[in-house]
Amino acid sequence: MKKLCIFLFLLGVLFARDNPFEPLLTPKDTTHNSQDRDSSTYFESFDFKLPTTARILKSVAITYENIDGSTDTKVLDINQSIDWHYPLNLSQINALVTEKTHYYSIPPFEFFTKQNKLYLHAPYAIQRSFVLPSPYRIVIDFDRQEPTIHQSISINKKYFTKITAGTHDKFYRIVLELDGQYQYQIQKDGNSYIISLE
Repeated sequence: MKKLCIFLFLLGVLFARDNPFEPLLTPKDTTHNSQDRDSSTYFESFDFKLPTTARILKSVAITYENIDGSTDTKVLDINQSIDWHYPLNLSQINALVTEKTHYYSIPPFEFFTKQNKLYLHAPYAIQRSFVLPSPYRIVIDFDRQEPTIHQSISINKKYFTKITAGTHDKFYRIVLELDGQYQYQIQKDGNSYIISLE
C-alpha cells in the first residue's frame, strides 16, 4: 500500500501543470484588426454578367465576414429592369484611393484619378456636360449652392492635365482639361461621378 501511494504521488508530480488554473486548451484568437490588412488586398471592383434570359434584377445578396470572424448576409432589394448585354459592377470607390491614386480637392468638390478615370465627389445634380476643343476639355455644370469658388489645379497626369472649378450665376462649372481627344462617359455612383475616357 505504501509503494502504491509513492507511485501515485510520483505520477501526480510528473503530470502536474505550472498553473493549474490555466485551461487545458488555449482558445484561438478570433480578433481581426482591419488595420493589419495589406491595402493591396482591399476589394476594388467586380464585374459579372447575367444570363441572356435575365430581365429584372430582383435582389443582391452580399455575404461578409465580421470583425469577430462570424459571417452574415445582407440582401438588398433592387426590383429594376436591366439589360443583360451589359455587365453589372460591384465596386468600393474609396478603396481605390491608394498610393497609386492622385487625390485633389477644390472645396466642396473632391477628385481622384486612376488610369483613364476621374472620380468626382459632388453632392449636386449635373445640369449638362459637353466638350470644348483646343485644348480638349470636358465641361460639367452642376446645380449651384454655396459657397462661391474659383480655382484651378494643374495635375499634368496621363489623360487629365488640369481641373478648374468656378461659380456661375445658376451653376457650378467643372472643366477637365485633357491631354488629347477622347470619348467620355459619366456614371453616377451615390454622391460621386465617374468620368471614364476612351
